[in-house]
Amino acid sequence: MNKKIECYITRNYYELFNIAKKITKNHNLTQDLLHEVIIQLYDKDKIILTNYDDNSIKYYIVAIMRINWHSNTSPFYYKVRREFKMYSDLTEVLSMTDDQENFEKQIIFDILEQEWCELDWFRKSLFEMYMTLGSMKKVSKKTTIPISSISNYLKESRTLIKYNVLKKLNN
Repeated sequence: MNKKIECYITRNYYELFNIAKKITKNHNLTQDLLHEVIIQLYDKDKIILTNYDDNSIKYYIVAIMRINWHSNTSPFYYKVRREFKMYSDLTEVLSMTDDQENFEKQIIFDILEQEWCELDWFRKSLFEMYMTLGSMKKVSKKTTIPISSISNYLKESRTLIKYNVLKKLNN
């Protein structure tokens, strides 16, 4: 990362945090967004700006924050926001049950953990690799398994876990 950008972040951290709050509409992932953008900036070898004045640097960082927050293909989405989407799928399972008040979230998480442990090693390792790498394409390159097969395995695993969780909740 350019030294001027690093100095700007150090001097204006709280201003950037407030901007991130506005972008996320005060979501509880505000700080995660800002930190992920800073990590992305550190990972970049060269950052080319026409001017390295405060306004140009601020504009550049804010643009990266907006892209990361609103895009479903951004690194921030793959690292953080996607997990929230997966938890919302769990909420979907909750809403499908008749006696929703009778079940505590902890019971459901225990059932999910049990189902996860019962998955065969292949599906579990594919799913872990998918969560770590962030895309089926990267998993495909690493394992030389076709993307369509990876997609099918992941869908089958999710469906199987959902089915078994619902089955156990209804018993």
